Amino acid sequence: MRPSVCHRILGMLGVALSLSLSGQAPTIPIYDTTAPCLEAVTADSSYYEAGIGEVLAAVREPGMDYYAPVPRAGRQEALLIIPGGGYTVAAFDHEGTDMGRYFSARGVHAFVLRYRLPAGITTDCKSTVALQDAQAAILRIRQSADSLGYRADRVGVMGFSAGGHLAGSLSVHARQVDGLSTRPDFSLLVYPVVLMDTAFSGHRGSQHALLGTEPDPDRLAYFNLPDQIDSLTPPTILFHASDDVGVRPRNSLRYYERLIAHGVPADLRLYANGDHGFASARELDGPVSHWLEEAVAWITQLFVTR
Repeated sequence: MRPSVCHRILGMLGVALSLSLSGQAPTIPIYDTTAPCLEAVTADSSYYEAGIGEVLAAVREPGMDYYAPVPRAGRQEALLIIPGGGYTVAAFDHEGTDMGRYFSARGVHAFVLRYRLPAGITTDCKSTVALQDAQAAILRIRQSADSLGYRADRVGVMGFSAGGHLAGSLSVHARQVDGLSTRPDFSLLVYPVVLMDTAFSGHRGSQHALLGTEPDPDRLAYFNLPDQIDSLTPPTILFHASDDVGVRPRNSLRYYERLIAHGVPADLRLYANGDHGFASARELDGPVSHWLEEAVAWITQLFVTR
């Protein structure tokens, strides 16, 4: 990494760490320079919804909010969290900040992504900006490992619904930049949209928002994630409710089947009840209410022999 870039990163992270320890969650820039396709969005926009909290409606300057663990409780893992919302909005509190607080309280370095939403973009960047933002975030997290105190080879991703599609896209479409990979080391996909095809097997709204109503066949195939899985796809756990009618469980089932077919370590949790968008599930009864505990245990077990 160039010295000037390194100094900028260290400066930003110093501020981020001091704010995190004081109880605030700072937003860390993910690009060293101007974000690609910055002209695609004119301004940030958000609103609050009862029971959901802050919802992002437009993101111009992508970044990530950092939730630092208490230093003495810090683990060696970092997690990029991607809230969902059909690629139209992002349920930033419901599936983002709540998760950041939960995982940081258990020692995981948590980063909640503010990514540009394809539905509001009409330029040629429509299908690319969200994945570019997520890849840039993974790179920034890896670059920051020594400064913040976790391992650069233990950087995972967790995504919800359409955020699960973005997390899955990170997992199957990787780039190398300055010797660092944008592919996460492990993935947690929560009621994810992973299927994109002409039959709308995944979620019609997410597919339209990302690719438009008449997508290019190659783009459609590129974002039909189970068919993009190979042996390099990271270890993955999927969480879904059987009664989810918003994003059908077949999404997780198909992704899981392809992981197994390629010899990728994989786990699947299907719960009888939970519907779509259960997030922390703290207000629900039954096994789904313990899914976050299972997620932490899975991450712990994943690295127990490493």
